[in-house]
Amino acid sequence: AQGNAVTAHASDPSTIFYNPALMNKLDGTQMLIGTTAIFSSREYASSIGGNADSNDSLFFPSHLYVTHKFNDQASAGLGIFNPFGLGTKWDSNWDGRYIATSSTLKTFDINPVFSYRVIPSLTLAAGLDVILLDATLERKVFTGGPDLGSKFKGDGTGVGFNVGAAYDISDALTVGASYRSQVHVDISGDATFSVPALNTSGDTDLTLPPQFTA
Repeated sequence: AQGNAVTAHASDPSTIFYNPALMNKLDGTQMLIGTTAIFSSREYASSIGGNADSNDSLFFPSHLYVTHKFNDQASAGLGIFNPFGLGTKWDSNWDGRYIATSSTLKTFDINPVFSYRVIPSLTLAAGLDVILLDATLERKVFTGGPDLGSKFKGDGTGVGFNVGAAYDISDALTVGASYRSQVHVDISGDATFSVPALNTSGDTDLTLPPQFTA
């Protein structure tokens, strides 16, 4: 119900994600662990009459946050969470089978952060984002005869950063800002086909978008 007010208000260790500069407002050592259930279902309707429903999927993006306050000036924390990803599975004969029949993307962000109170009213923070990515894409390949099945499965690692700032205008009012950089991930893996002689290695890349809140 607070929307993005958490960019300037900390109540638990998830502030590592929203604005790590607010870790200094958390006393001692604290930990937060949780998950979210996402039920995914899609419908497709073609202008030429083709209809399809995706197979229902259930996903559990999860998180772990730990913070520790060393003193009134310095705090550190570690976050591990799933910032991007989900998946979709369609029937093998749907209209878009040459684009995808099944696709899954999983990401894990390992995010150590450190915050420091520069002056009594201003705290700055910086952290490292190590992204572990796993992707699977299945689709049909048009051959002029029976469709050829193909599957690409690969993984990769990318590195980015995040920074945050919190300024206490008064005891009752704080302004906060947080930025998480884009992360470029090179993905390598194996491409397999329903004809074994065509199996080969493959690679691609993906850029995860930056995020800014204030």
